[in-house]
Amino acid sequence: MLTLRDIAHIAPALDCADNAHAHISVQALTFDVRNLLPETLTYAGGVGYLRSVLAHDNVAAVLTSRATLEAFTKQGFVLPAGKGILLSDAPKRDFFLLHNHLAEKTDFYTRPNESSIGAGCKIGSLASIDAQNVVIGENVIIEDFVRIGANTSIGAGSIIRSGTVIGGDGFQFMRENDTILKIAHAGGVSIGADVELQASCMVDKHIFGGNTVIGNMTKCADGVHVAHCARVGERCLLAAGAIVLGSTVIGNDVWIGPGAIISNELDVEDAAFITLGAVVTKNIARGEKVSGNFAIPHSRFLEHMRSIR
Repeated sequence: MLTLRDIAHIAPALDCADNAHAHISVQALTFDVRNLLPETLTYAGGVGYLRSVLAHDNVAAVLTSRATLEAFTKQGFVLPAGKGILLSDAPKRDFFLLHNHLAEKTDFYTRPNESSIGAGCKIGSLASIDAQNVVIGENVIIEDFVRIGANTSIGAGSIIRSGTVIGGDGFQFMRENDTILKIAHAGGVSIGADVELQASCMVDKHIFGGNTVIGNMTKCADGVHVAHCARVGERCLLAAGAIVLGSTVIGNDVWIGPGAIISNELDVEDAAFITLGAVVTKNIARGEKVSGNFAIPHSRFLEHMRSIR
């Protein structure tokens, strides 16, 4: 746990907007406000978003610019009681620089070192499993050439097929002038019970302190990619080559067809059906069936196809 005063000391580019709030504690960082842990620090680049994140109970403080804070005040808004502000000339950049520092040079994201393998597991001799912070339940099958990184848990009865990588870094970079800043991945992966990941699947670990999640009894065919911070519910079926991008939340009992792509930070509700090759760029309602690039309701897609044939 850190206070805003501690953070300003670690990162001199950051200033406490009000010393009266310098004692406010921060236990987590994230930019995904739908998956907030208690006492979270996030960042905001504009007044509208600043107002939105300050309304969340789990947000303890927000990193923003002086210009945004001044505009916030001039529009008559008041900082809610118990919330803190850190100021920066470049909030997004300094947020990720702070995150990288905490991930690489402090124990802010450290997890207990409790590796264990349950009874009845069958693990290939050519599988690579980190020695720290990997918890594998009973009767799990892990084939040769599987790679499992630290901060991974796998539930009982799950099957991990050859070539799958669990807990690798995701694709998160930020352009900074003429350089590209790599964003550290400090979180983990939680695989539920009775999950099957077939050959050459990729499940990236969370950027921050949480987990990328695949729920109980979900099955992923060859080449499925679940990106960092995503959450896939229970009993989902992801066909070959399906891609779920970062911070997207998939409900329960969802079908994702072969080669379908679901963009980042979306919500796909329970029992949705995404047909083969669909490119999803909007939220999908419960039980809705979508098709096409960009995906639209399946019935409209069929009407369009009939009109052009």
